Amino acid sequence: MKEYTKKQIKDLEKNPYTLKVTKHNVYFTAKFKNDFWVSYQAGNAPRKILEDLGYDRQLLGQKALDSLVQRIKKQALSGSGFTEGDNRTKRIGVKKLDNDPEVQSLERMQHELLYLRQEVEFLKKIIKTTNASKGK
Repeated sequence: MKEYTKKQIKDLEKNPYTLKVTKHNVYFTAKFKNDFWVSYQAGNAPRKILEDLGYDRQLLGQKALDSLVQRIKKQALSGSGFTEGDNRTKRIGVKKLDNDPEVQSLERMQHELLYLRQEVEFLKKIIKTTNASKGK
């Protein structure tokens, strides 16, 4: 992972499109993402766009640049608009409610309903077979 020097961090912080800089990451404003996307849609190369927006062309390595383009593309196509900063949301696991008596009762009733439906279908087949053999 690339680590930015103190000079690079200061230069990055001067750019109005920079939201925040750490020694490993640059966080861009929503305006940057919007302007980048418009220029990208117009057919400009990502490195050219960075330069047009006031950044050093060599600021990001190819992998980081590809990742930036993909994140901006994903946000643009999401319909939610562009967001600023770190967009990761904390994932919360779904708590299983097996200990809840109401859930257990509901599951039991669903199981019984499925069983009864199978039983009815089986009885229909028996009646149909019996009627068919009487008709012969």
